[in-house]
Amino acid sequence: MKKFNNCAAYSNATNSNNVLTAQRTALLELQQLSFSLVDLNLFLDINPDNQQAVDDYNQLFEQYWEAKANYELQYGPMNNFGHCPATYPWSWINDPWPWERGGNV
Repeated sequence: MKKFNNCAAYSNATNSNNVLTAQRTALLELQQLSFSLVDLNLFLDINPDNQQAVDDYNQLFEQYWEAKANYELQYGPMNNFGHCPATYPWSWINDPWPWERGGNV
């Protein structure tokens, strides 16, 4: 199969999608960490004396908050409330809205 890497349209589309790809990768990391935290939370509900699970939860918790803070600094707030500091001018209403990004972001 022939690749069109030298095609100007392909190159422009690829370059413009690099930021979106990086954002999707960062968001996927947050989703994975969040899933793991919920899973460990459920496990700890029925195994509260499991020290290893508590340690794992705390380690993932730190990773999640660091990844979330980095994501929000680079791409903007994930929520309109909570731990997201406000910026001037107010930027929460700026495009694009999550459902306007297209695909599975």
